[in-house]
Amino acid sequence: MRLYTDLAPWFHLLTHPSSYGDEADLVTRVVDEVVAGEARTLLELGSGGGNNASHLKARFECTLSDLSPEMLALSRTLNPECEHLAGDMRTLRLGRTFDVVFAHDAISYLTSEGDLRRASRPPRRTCAPAAS
Repeated sequence: MRLYTDLAPWFHLLTHPSSYGDEADLVTRVVDEVVAGEARTLLELGSGGGNNASHLKARFECTLSDLSPEMLALSRTLNPECEHLAGDMRTLRLGRTFDVVFAHDAISYLTSEGDLRRASRPPRRTCAPAAS
């Protein structure tokens, strides 16, 4: 899609990072309830322009991945302290664990059961088990 490639520099005019604060607060509350506040690292799949991470980074050490290099470049301007990695959420393998794996609206681009199955496998392999 052109929005995520040659129009990426305009993305924050259409969907501003400030609009994501409430959602990020909800994600943080849910994670803190489920993992008892001990989650430190977060992998975001399909991070786009970094809108969620612009809020989540206050609570988590964020690693952001996206298929679009242009969107990752945009996110780097907003979230320079976060790690940015190009990759497809269906096949991404990082060889390390994260306390939280988060996929926001980019998951809606997966339109087949097979794609959803492939996307769910890497997080299970890269996400640390919840503390007991």
